[in-house]
Amino acid sequence: MRSFICILMFSNMLLAKDIVYKIQSPSHQDHQIISIHGAVEQQQQTPNTRSTRDDTTTIWLQDFEGDISDWTVEEGWELTEESSYSPTHSFHIDDDNYDVIASLASPVLSVPALISENELIKLNFALWIDFPDFDGDGDNYLEDYYWVDIANVSDVPIYFHPTSSDAYDGQSWWCGDPGVGGYLDAWVQVLNSPEILVPVGGTLSAMMKWGIEDYAGAAVGGTCTDGWDAANVRISSDGGSTWNILNGDDPYDFYYGYGWIYNDTEYDCGGSLEQVAAGWGNQADWHEVTFDLNAYGGQEVIIQFAFGSDPAYSTPDDNTLTGFMVDDITVTNDAGDVVFFDNADDETSMTPMNGLEFAWEQFFYDYGDISRPGSLGWEEYPPGAPFNGNAQLDISEYAGDDIRIRFTGRLDDNDDGGNGEGLYIDDVHMWNVSYNDVPIVNNLEAYGLDNQVVVTWDMPAGGSYENEEITYVDGTFEDAVMMSSGTSVMGEYFDMPYGVEAVYANSCAVWGEPGFSGATTLYGFAVMAGVPVSDAAYSTAITLEEGQWNTFDLGWTFTSDFVIAIEISTTVGIGIDSDNAPGQYSWANLGGWQPWTEVAYEYGLTDGEFGINANVTTVGGQTPVFNVYRSMNGDEFSIMFNGEGLEENQYVDNTVQNGNEYCYEITSVYGEEEGNPAGPICAVPEAQTIYEIAYDDGTDETSINAGNMNFLCVKFTPNGYPVDLYRASFYCVGTSTGVGFVNVWDDDGDEGMPGTLLVENLPITFAGGYWTPVALGSYGVIIEEGSFYVGWMETAQTPPVGVDSDSPATNSLIDVGIGVGFEPFGNYFEGALMIRAEVDSVNVVAGLDEDLGSNVPESFGLNQNYPNPFNPTTTIDFAIKYSGHAIISLYDIKGREVKNLVDRNLDAGHYSFSLNAGDLPSGMYFYRMLVQDNQGHSLFSSTRKMVLMK
Repeated sequence: MRSFICILMFSNMLLAKDIVYKIQSPSHQDHQIISIHGAVEQQQQTPNTRSTRDDTTTIWLQDFEGDISDWTVEEGWELTEESSYSPTHSFHIDDDNYDVIASLASPVLSVPALISENELIKLNFALWIDFPDFDGDGDNYLEDYYWVDIANVSDVPIYFHPTSSDAYDGQSWWCGDPGVGGYLDAWVQVLNSPEILVPVGGTLSAMMKWGIEDYAGAAVGGTCTDGWDAANVRISSDGGSTWNILNGDDPYDFYYGYGWIYNDTEYDCGGSLEQVAAGWGNQADWHEVTFDLNAYGGQEVIIQFAFGSDPAYSTPDDNTLTGFMVDDITVTNDAGDVVFFDNADDETSMTPMNGLEFAWEQFFYDYGDISRPGSLGWEEYPPGAPFNGNAQLDISEYAGDDIRIRFTGRLDDNDDGGNGEGLYIDDVHMWNVSYNDVPIVNNLEAYGLDNQVVVTWDMPAGGSYENEEITYVDGTFEDAVMMSSGTSVMGEYFDMPYGVEAVYANSCAVWGEPGFSGATTLYGFAVMAGVPVSDAAYSTAITLEEGQWNTFDLGWTFTSDFVIAIEISTTVGIGIDSDNAPGQYSWANLGGWQPWTEVAYEYGLTDGEFGINANVTTVGGQTPVFNVYRSMNGDEFSIMFNGEGLEENQYVDNTVQNGNEYCYEITSVYGEEEGNPAGPICAVPEAQTIYEIAYDDGTDETSINAGNMNFLCVKFTPNGYPVDLYRASFYCVGTSTGVGFVNVWDDDGDEGMPGTLLVENLPITFAGGYWTPVALGSYGVIIEEGSFYVGWMETAQTPPVGVDSDSPATNSLIDVGIGVGFEPFGNYFEGALMIRAEVDSVNVVAGLDEDLGSNVPESFGLNQNYPNPFNPTTTIDFAIKYSGHAIISLYDIKGREVKNLVDRNLDAGHYSFSLNAGDLPSGMYFYRMLVQDNQGHSLFSSTRKMVLMK
């Protein structure tokens, strides 16, 4: 149901109608984008940041404390001192105003020109919104809400353009925005012919198609409105000074379209444009419409195809509203001879124009749900908060132009969802953001080894390209994305070397997805601050052949990074290489550019890289070096003495000590320009002799609490002795947090049960859904024989511990406080408690013969490990003929040392070493034994191989 109100403002009548926006929230998503394989398991998002903010400067701030007479204030809005963000005044619209749409508009503001490539201009405001009736009837459509518009007074957008999507033949004229898949609110767009001499018996014909808001029930009090959004055909015989309607063999659906009247009241009855206020609405497929021009025979005329939309209900609300399309515009004489023809293809002479002095374009809309900005009290609306429209609040596209800003509140005719305080607006703020565009390294990783940390990162683009093919895919596509309705634009971001003077996109190749190929449009977008700009710099009609790479010559020029994109639809899709997920270069335009990784995560679709490649030549460009900064245990970052000007994308830090946390930041340096740091990324180096003992498989099927002041624990038996207790880990289930008291027991109780406390009641905060590590190395617990127990005493707040019911309860114990002490956990439940222990086996060398005198080896020897293959433990026997320093090391298939097994002086004898390779991946390894005398001379050397199969 639609409802309306007339609002008198100064001398102008502003007429509004109900707007129907669907609620956008995690539980209410209007999915229009789909893939072949549908929803996939959610993957962790990886940011693909390419630039960072350095500084901000205020350009303009309106706090409503001074003279505001130049603001346009419609009835419903008021200046108030009831509440404000700063210092005492704000504008307010109360939700007690029923059935109202009212606006608050700024004067003309001058947006300064950008003075460098490394800056943006943004706009936001402070607000408090208390609109509890945002969805009072629970139908998932908004009732009370607001939106923000911006009008470019200096330049107006033009949306009629040729497209091959859904075209009649080749290309057709389309009044629509490819990023939206149709049209938005408050448009007036026209397509004008040049002056045409109408012949005797002249006839105009055109193929037309439209998807426009249904006109049924249209009415606005105080006006003659009988239709909503509208399209019509007009004619002028005085060079465009005045216009008349052309009536064809497809009659108009209504006489007064609100799409015209809303934008200019002269279209209303009695106005100077009343004669051209009729229009078509609803849905019409391609069909020919013919108009009689006989009344204009012998005159020079301009023919105009026009489209107008009102302030509400457009493509974002209904994706079948695809706009207005025209093709094969033809004027003939009475003999059928063509005197004018335009097919939007190889014969084009029509001129697209905006039909208004300036047009409001929606910045974004929002509402008063508790999750939205300002719903809990005064707040500055932050960049990134809009779920639609201009997500980053970036108005750089208006740099150098004059603009106006408009806030509009929409309140329905009831308060069935509750009555609140309304909407307050304050501190409207325009500011400049300077950013550092020196590339930031991606995929920063740090690996803690034994007294060593290895830091790696991806090499950013550098150097130059000469007819080089750039691809981010492996050539196979596991999925594809297309639209369930409407159209959108998907593209691949091509990261160019920093410092290039010019970039030439020579050609591109687009994969034709089987079953989803055909005619579409190819676009080229420039990039600013790491984000594609809104408007395409280039476009061309293409046809994709399915099951192959389709190559297109371009000759497009950019100044730096760029995006090559295609328009997708219900019939044309784009292939996704999911093997290269997360996508670092794929972007989607669903009404605003976003990294595809974010869109895929939001909609539960396949992530990866799109099937678009580019052949590129660059002029200029530099190759980076890198600086490494380090912090230890939370100290300040400082550049490493050997980490400046590195040419490789790896840094090995050998100046660390086991057990400390080291964090690293990496900057890329081009010439004298250093970028902002990537990171930090942190690692704790640990002895490679540390191994984990675990009896669960890592997944919980259920959970349990022993009860307040009761105990549970797990028994652990090392592979060899002595070992140092290093760490324990507990996995808790749920979302709560709470304290438990960690204990470690010796196995010297009755029948090997928990006995002497080795660590007593160590308070630890545990969190549900996570493994909580508990450092125990500093307590000096040495296990010289037998087993030990690790567990906790619970409090009333301790979250439940996970239980792996797929594993046996053999080593799990529980004391439920009934006076019998510890009992086998299996008496109550089947499964392993998810508690693990780590021990350091640095001192383990097991199996020295006691009868040394009678069993001295006749020779040195290194035996084959057993079992082999193994998982994850195996035994290595070796013999020492003479006393010496023995070293046994383990190497991977590439010859890199991954473990130092033995490194000590040994007397003559037979020895056995137990290896636990639980922390290593499956594969082939080599173990090498070297024995040296006290002068460092080699006494023995031997190498064997082993196979770890997990």
